[in-house]
Parts: sequence; C-alpha cells; structure tokens
Amino acid sequence: MNGLQTNEIVRDPNVVATEINIIKAYTDKILLSSAIVIGKKLKEAKQLVGHGKWEGWLKTEVSYSQRTASNLIRLSEEYGTQLLENEIGNQLADLGYTQAVAMLKLDFEERENFMEEHDVTSMTTRELEAAIAEKIAIEK
Repeated sequence: MNGLQTNEIVRDPNVVATEINIIKAYTDKILLSSAIVIGKKLKEAKQLVGHGKWEGWLKTEVSYSQRTASNLIRLSEEYGTQLLENEIGNQLADLGYTQAVAMLKLDFEERENFMEEHDVTSMTTRELEAAIAEKIAIEK
C-alpha cells in the first residue's frame, strides 16, 4: 500500500460482547419500567371502558391480547410502586420483563424467599421458569 501504514484498531470480541450485554441490561430495565407504567394505564382504562367491552377495546385501541394486558396489570400491581420509586435494593430491580412475568407465579413472600435462594438476575428466563416450576412441584 504505497508504504503507508494504517492505524486500524482491532476490537476484541469480548469487549463487543460486554458492550452488547450492557445495552441488553439497560433495555430490559427500560422495558420493565415501561411495562409497569403501561399496566397502570391499562388498569385505569379497564375501569373506564366498562364491563363486557374490555377485550374489544384492547384489540382495537392498543393491540394487546387479554393475556398480555393481564400480565402488564399484574406487573404494575406487584412491582410498580417498589420499582418505579426505587424502594428496592435487591434483585427485583435488576429483573428483565420476562423474568418479572415468570416471578409472578410466586406470591410475594415466596418470591422474596426464592430470590434469596437463587441468583435470579443471572438466570435465563428458561432457567428461571424451570426453577420456579420445580419449586411449585416440590410444594405440591
């Protein structure tokens, strides 16, 4: 190349992976916070829409299924105040959306105990769901 040197910087794939994982974690927090706010709004809308019109309203106005809306409302009810007001200094604040939905299978007290016994934030959603299913099966 005409004797010219290029100052090309070679990036390490591990650095790129770290950058991606940081962005993923940040995105999960935004997604969960947004889901909680949406759940609060859905709960309000459900009261305003009236009996028998909820499912139709969900489809036409916000394109949510009944199941998705129920999950969002439950997220808001179960985690909303604590997460949005940053009252928690535990793993719950670091959960992603799908992890938070999976944790809804446990009641509040069980959830707290489960999170003390497991490193929930480092588990994939599949691993978390399997561990929750195992816990529920053992208790039955």
